[in-house]
Amino acid sequence: MNVREIHEFLNEMWENIFTLNEELKLELPKEGFRVEDVEEAFGAYIFLDGEWRLMKYPHPAFEVKPQIEVGATPESYYFVVAVPKDRISENFVGLFVEIFPRSFIYGAQDFLSDVYNWRRDGRVSPTEILEKIEGSDENLFQFEANFGSVEALKQGILRLIDLGKRFEIFDI
Repeated sequence: MNVREIHEFLNEMWENIFTLNEELKLELPKEGFRVEDVEEAFGAYIFLDGEWRLMKYPHPAFEVKPQIEVGATPESYYFVVAVPKDRISENFVGLFVEIFPRSFIYGAQDFLSDVYNWRRDGRVSPTEILEKIEGSDENLFQFEANFGSVEALKQGILRLIDLGKRFEIFDI
């Protein structure tokens, strides 16, 4: 383990999220969203070696109200958007997994039992994913997308907002 590399990696990850947060605070209010400050998020999970594992350490994250969390873990930059079950359509699911190929979909309560996992499921039809969602007792689903850079994350957030407005998933 190289402590210097870990230190530099973590500093870059946090700095990138702080910078993105400031940029979005300037850009997103005109779209109807409020960007909260960056916080230390605890109790998150990361998908490693084919399973979800608890992160016992903090990572940077912030909320874009309503319904979106943005952050970074050692695995990737990410956003998660909460979507009520009754607003999820096959077309929304299909476009989400097409636009965001590195994605996960899971319930808000039983979040370790995902209905779609890009690392595990590969190409699954939107119909199959929607059937799992409709067959679930969950009322709220988390749609998560992972990105390799903070620039790609920012573009992903803007695309998510366009997609979400198109399918009326947001409470704005």
